[in-house]
Amino acid sequence: MLREHDHGAIVRVELARTFLGHVIYHVYCYLIDGLLIDTGPPATAAAMARWAAARRIRRVVLTHHHEDHSGGAPLLARSLGVPVEAPAATVRVLANFPRIPAYRRLVWGQPGSAELKPLGDVTETERYRFRVVPTPGHAADHVALFEEREGWLVSGDLYISPRAVYLRPVEDAWTILASLERLRDLHPKLLLCSHAGLVADATRALERKIAYWRGLAERARQLAAAGGSVASVARRLLGREGAMALISLGDFSKRNLIRCLLEDPGGPRRLGD
Repeated sequence: MLREHDHGAIVRVELARTFLGHVIYHVYCYLIDGLLIDTGPPATAAAMARWAAARRIRRVVLTHHHEDHSGGAPLLARSLGVPVEAPAATVRVLANFPRIPAYRRLVWGQPGSAELKPLGDVTETERYRFRVVPTPGHAADHVALFEEREGWLVSGDLYISPRAVYLRPVEDAWTILASLERLRDLHPKLLLCSHAGLVADATRALERKIAYWRGLAERARQLAAAGGSVASVARRLLGREGAMALISLGDFSKRNLIRCLLEDPGGPRRLGD
């Protein structure tokens, strides 16, 4: 499935694999003044390539290597004849994309490999200038793009929602928080999120997520100090695990978030795959 949403200077492209007419999980890419940011999953690569062929796309940029962001890149790289750029670490992953877990293949499809160009510190269009901001935590190679004059912040997978409660073991909540604080300090006006869509009052939205996770960490520490296990603390604060934990065999769970928040924020940090 591909749906286009026009927001004036910003075009939001909704992509998803469907089952019996129902969307399994969607992701958004953005087209701004000839710059396509992210490419959607492998499952919608052909639809994305057909859509892109009818647009004036001069450059493609990836925020990170995860399959719902980079999966359309191999086909676009072959079909568009324009530069496809990504952070250096993303370029290395896409050169030989590893096999991903079964549940992710079900939702998005297995990505192929592609030769990409390294992304610099800035990417420009005719009208806009985006600063590339390293924002690890969700993935080691994750970057955000900030158009300072307009106040637009393309946040990839860093924001998702103000009360996100699921985490994978390879992600690090404290590193994500540091990255969120780095973005908050840019004072953005509009957030362009890969899953929440366009979020107005972006600085306040980032502050709400930061405050929620920091408050959650403090409450988790109090319960753990009183003898609570990770599982009991997660259940007390966030409720029972949902379908995401079941489908992913625990890879994507509330328990992972609580476990990470209970770790020492000043200790060695993990970096997501």
